[in-house]
Amino acid sequence: MSKGLLVWLIAILLAGCSPAMPRSERAQTRLQLGLEYLAQGDLNAAQRNLRLAEALAPGDYRTQLALARYQQREGDDEAATNFYRSAIALAPENRDVINNYGAFLCRLGQYDAAQRQFSRAAELATNGGRADALENAGYCYLLAGEQNKADAALTHATKHRPDKGLALLAEAERRFGKRELASSRLLLDVYQRNFTASAESLWLEIRFAALAQHPEGVRLAGEQLARNFPQSIQHLHFLANEY
Repeated sequence: MSKGLLVWLIAILLAGCSPAMPRSERAQTRLQLGLEYLAQGDLNAAQRNLRLAEALAPGDYRTQLALARYQQREGDDEAATNFYRSAIALAPENRDVINNYGAFLCRLGQYDAAQRQFSRAAELATNGGRADALENAGYCYLLAGEQNKADAALTHATKHRPDKGLALLAEAERRFGKRELASSRLLLDVYQRNFTASAESLWLEIRFAALAQHPEGVRLAGEQLARNFPQSIQHLHFLANEY
């Protein structure tokens, strides 16, 4: 949060002491401020503001969802579960709540329960929202070690929302950097089957081939990189043999 934004929000909060500001607006301000502090990692300030938001609007599912995320950051899975369940009780057909709860269950290793949430979110969603649910399901399958199901779900997600291809490739790159090679390879394969090659995807393919000591693969991907993206930074890295 910028200093100017923080000062502005605090000014609103101070003004909120006046009866002129409706209770719902004060709750919304506290919620927004709590989320900003949570994003910054200031958990004490996040908790204080989210608790005030809850007191002002106890029936707002968004505050319950934010408190669930706060408890996750604190490492209190039991409290997070209770807040997620409260949010779902208040908004049983809100796909964002359901998707978030599913992602939480997946991180806990409760894979079947997580997939039930993603299936529910997909049923409630339009095409764009369905893609979000499928994407979440795909990554959860990947975490569970179910490669084929992960591949299928992520492929369907990108077909519903082609713009998800960039995020898929970025995640493949991130995992390659962390040497999570099996999952990175799967994500790159999904991208390559569904999208035109980019400088980024070819560069990742080159590094996979080099890692596998497959010079022909390096050569073929390198030639395509030179042909289609000669001015890219990836091509410069290739020319310098920095793979």
